[in-house]
Amino acid sequence: MKYIGPFLRINSLSKDNIKNQLFYLSKESLKNIALESHCGIVISPNEIVKENPNIDINTVKKFSPLLCVYKKASGKLLKTGNKLQWDSSRFRKDVNILSNAFMTLSLLELSDYYSNFHNNHRDKLDLGNLYSVLTRHQLEFYALYLRNTEGVFVDKTDCSDPLFNELKFEGKSRKFKFYEQALLMCAYYRYSTLFDDEYSENFRNFSLDILNMFNDFRDEVYESSFEDKVKICLALNLFTEYSNNIDAQAILLDLSDMIISELPVNRIPGKDDDVQLDSLTFMNFILLYKNTGIDKFKDVAVTLYDDLVTKYNDTIGIYVKNSNDKSIEYPSDEIVSYLSALILYSDIMHDDKNDALIADYFTKSIIDSNLVLSWPETPGLNDPEHYNNFSLKAEDLMAEQNFRIQNVPTPTSAELAPIFIKYISFNKKRDSFKNGKASFESNKNMFIFFTSIFLHRHIF
Repeated sequence: MKYIGPFLRINSLSKDNIKNQLFYLSKESLKNIALESHCGIVISPNEIVKENPNIDINTVKKFSPLLCVYKKASGKLLKTGNKLQWDSSRFRKDVNILSNAFMTLSLLELSDYYSNFHNNHRDKLDLGNLYSVLTRHQLEFYALYLRNTEGVFVDKTDCSDPLFNELKFEGKSRKFKFYEQALLMCAYYRYSTLFDDEYSENFRNFSLDILNMFNDFRDEVYESSFEDKVKICLALNLFTEYSNNIDAQAILLDLSDMIISELPVNRIPGKDDDVQLDSLTFMNFILLYKNTGIDKFKDVAVTLYDDLVTKYNDTIGIYVKNSNDKSIEYPSDEIVSYLSALILYSDIMHDDKNDALIADYFTKSIIDSNLVLSWPETPGLNDPEHYNNFSLKAEDLMAEQNFRIQNVPTPTSAELAPIFIKYISFNKKRDSFKNGKASFESNKNMFIFFTSIFLHRHIF
């Protein structure tokens, strides 16, 4: 008789496996987008090597590093000879502040990550050095091209003519968002904490100039919408993680108190469209509790967490949304925010009672739903990242489940980029998920990548 598999399939994925998989996917996907996709304005790798002669030119000459990432592209890769490439004809050349801030913050975290490798892992050190030089160019690029006449960062469209060697951008709107300014404030400051070079002091001062803007316009900041307050708080949580700045902490605590007072008005327990906002609000307060130890922040976090858990339907493996439509859309950033909230609570509160739920949710809502188009190959046995502490010792070899799930296709086999699609749909009649379009949205992906990388390196 042919082997038909086990009678009872027990989910063997642990919470740590899931955290490691998301980190691995995020850093490898980001490497592909930032260095190989051409989905944005690129800089010559020669410029990178010229400024850091310690980098081996053979490591970077095949790359086309991005100064900025575009808003949209197709996730389907084109085969040119033996190489898979992104389809440049499908690029939407809007340049959004949000996605670029998250991209640069992610690369800064990864530059710091790769600095931990030893000199005998030259390719890893080179990649970290490449990211460090690239982020500096990105930050200079944003300040030069992505601000309006008032000096604040705004979304723009790339209108450059390929026939002329000149960059041209048009502003999409004069409006700006405080939380986007706060995220770039974090990026400029983070660079100054990681590198001691001729740009660090200027970037730190520029970052503090943005913080002064928040002080000068406190009334406008405090009058922001409830959702914007939550997003500003998350950015300020990040900034205080990097800086311990007293002024930033004061604004953060003020806004958090306002959010607490506005929660009963702006949030209806059980309401389906609160999932993304509730997840972000929870993340804000659990991080505040972790960093301050103030009980009122823990109380808010626990209340939000309990409501998030009650939304989960273990039959379909995702949180419930009340809708009369035949199918229900689940955005990818919302799905991952919910997962991040569950893992954060488990780790910070040292509570593993819902770890089985986390594994079930990850498997059904992210893997089985095909939310990710492809997953990078597991690193080879000669790769130090395959080992705990990068030791290359047999006893430290990490299981494949810390990198990927076997039945998810690789970019090469699927000819699809390793990205999260915009959303998936749940068909209520068929009681199953429907595959979404193979499209790339940088805002959603860069948010997911940064969240996974930051939490893995600073919290988990």
